[in-house]
Amino acid sequence: MFARIHRTHVGAALCLLGAAAIACAGTQRGGTVVNMANANSKAAEGGKLFGQKCASCHGQRGEGITAPAIIGYGALPEYPKESSLANNPAFNDPSELKLRESSRPAGAPKREPFKNAQDLYNYISERMPLREAHSMRPEEYWAILNFMLVAHGVAVPSAVVSASNASTVVLTSP
Repeated sequence: MFARIHRTHVGAALCLLGAAAIACAGTQRGGTVVNMANANSKAAEGGKLFGQKCASCHGQRGEGITAPAIIGYGALPEYPKESSLANNPAFNDPSELKLRESSRPAGAPKREPFKNAQDLYNYISERMPLREAHSMRPEEYWAILNFMLVAHGVAVPSAVVSASNASTVVLTSP
C-alpha cells in the first residue's frame, strides 16, 4: 500500500514539475534570437560593452539573472517594476534594498517608467553598473543603450540614438 501511495505522489510531483518546465519554457525571457542578432549587427560595440558590463547581472540576452530583466517582454518601458523584484530573492536581501533605496534621488518615485530613450539613458548613465556608477564614458553608455534598444525591438533611427534624438525614440513593449 505504501509503495502505491509513494508512486502516486512521485508521479504527481513529476507531472507538476514537467508542467512547470513547459510553462517556463513557453515564456521568452530576454531578447529574441532575431532581435539579438540584429542588435549585434547594428550595435556591435554596444553588444560588446553590454557583455562586459551588464550581462553578469542582467544576462547575455537581458533576461535577468541577479538583476531585473532589461530586454524583451515585460522589461521596458516598465522597468524597474515591482514584479521583477518580487520574483528575484536577491532583491529582498536587506543590504540590497538599502543600497537601492540610498541610490534613488531624494523625492524620486520608487518606480518610474521609461517613456523614451533619453529617460533610459539618464537612468543607466547615473546608476549603472550598480556598484560602479559613472564608470563609463558617455559614448559607452550610448553604445549600450543602442544595443539594448535594438535587442528589445524598439524602432531606432537609421543612424544611432544619441543626445540629439533620444527624447524622440519612444520605448515600446515587444
